[in-house]
Amino acid sequence: MEQFDPNAYLDLPIDVPLEKRPPLPVGDYVATVKDLTARQWQSKDKYNADGSLKSGIAYDVQLELQIPEAVRVVSGLTQETLTLKDGIMVDMLPGGGGIDTAPGKNGQLRRYREALDMNKAGESFRPRAMVGRLIKVRVKHELYQDAIQERVDSVSKI
Repeated sequence: MEQFDPNAYLDLPIDVPLEKRPPLPVGDYVATVKDLTARQWQSKDKYNADGSLKSGIAYDVQLELQIPEAVRVVSGLTQETLTLKDGIMVDMLPGGGGIDTAPGKNGQLRRYREALDMNKAGESFRPRAMVGRLIKVRVKHELYQDAIQERVDSVSKI
């Protein structure tokens, strides 16, 4: 039995150009929250009052959109799902003492929680619990370097 060698793909000839798929039409899609990861970030040019660079935590959300057959036909897509990523910037308490839960803080996280029916008084919430749940995602288009990019515009309950 032959062993698989991924390095063989370094010499594999491709005689057709690779093409970008057409963007999804703007609209609402049912999606599954497939993954959620936390990462630290630091600004390159924005400063706190004390002169230190602004920094914090963000949640990277991986969403698997279910593509309706009508959209697949019109767009020429063959796959039934596509992955889009979204990000949630997290407002922290001073000194990194936790997530700020004051009214008006963490609006984006609140919208995800409400869309997933996880924003109820008296019920404990852990962000990782969003994984595996269904959500409605509104897709929009943005122009970036003369190309249309798909972006998550908003989330809501199914």
